[in-house]
Amino acid sequence: MNKSFPRLSIGLSLAVTLMILTACESDPVPAEPPAEPATEMEEAVNTDEQAALPLQAAIAAARADLAGRLEIDDADIEVDQAREVTWPDGALGCPEPDMMYTQALVPGYYIRLRVGKDSHAYHAGRDGQPFPCPGERSQPPAEDAQPRQ
Repeated sequence: MNKSFPRLSIGLSLAVTLMILTACESDPVPAEPPAEPATEMEEAVNTDEQAALPLQAAIAAARADLAGRLEIDDADIEVDQAREVTWPDGALGCPEPDMMYTQALVPGYYIRLRVGKDSHAYHAGRDGQPFPCPGERSQPPAEDAQPRQ
């Protein structure tokens, strides 16, 4: 048998170990200090930034979108209906065919705009960002839950 094989194996193992140790000794990249927990004030500001658009802002956004789509002046658009609602599920009253949605009540807005005789529905979820919903897909919002007596 060749006795140099075990020596070669031991030598190779030592060389690899030495390389690993040398690599570990190099200047490590300093770790960033852990982030401090947000203060109550910072949490309140973050919550406010993520808050939904108020109804009037959602109406303005829907009007601007419709005016752009129809290439008309914003003043030619009437607000038929605009209110806070509770949608019955994640489809926000505008389900697309063959799609599945979360089955939970979702707060949002229902906005109906009119241009001449044409009516245009806009729906919005928690974020308050309205989107147009084609008439054939637009479903009325669920009535806000009333406590049972």
